[in-house]
Amino acid sequence: MLHAWYSLLLAASLSLTGQPFHIDHPTPTQAAVVGADELQSVSAPYPPAVQDALRSVRKNGGHSVVRADQKTYVVIGAGKRPTGGYRLVADKVERKGTHGYVIHVREQKPAAGSMATQVISYPTLVVSVPDKQAQVTVLFR
Repeated sequence: MLHAWYSLLLAASLSLTGQPFHIDHPTPTQAAVVGADELQSVSAPYPPAVQDALRSVRKNGGHSVVRADQKTYVVIGAGKRPTGGYRLVADKVERKGTHGYVIHVREQKPAAGSMATQVISYPTLVVSVPDKQAQVTVLFR
């Protein structure tokens, strides 16, 4: 009977105070754009060519440029990571000339001391540019 009271007390305290830390869920982020209002992060479903590039980039890391559906898709991957909680964020996008774009990407790691899923993860990001002739450069920080 005593254990039931402890469980009830614990449940009540957690319902009142919430979680002791913040968890960032991997959601698509909107890139800060300079001179290109229509650049955007894209979530699934992807065109078949983008899915093929995603499979390749997910395991090995790096980036791939795919042209499909009158757009240019940039598939970016960080490769294998030891736990969950990692994600890629497009911090800044610069327009260089008529068809040139520079995408600045950083890897966001799980917060120190936070609980992370103990599973191997492969953080990826897919960004689309409305210009089918876009020449894209990706800079990792």
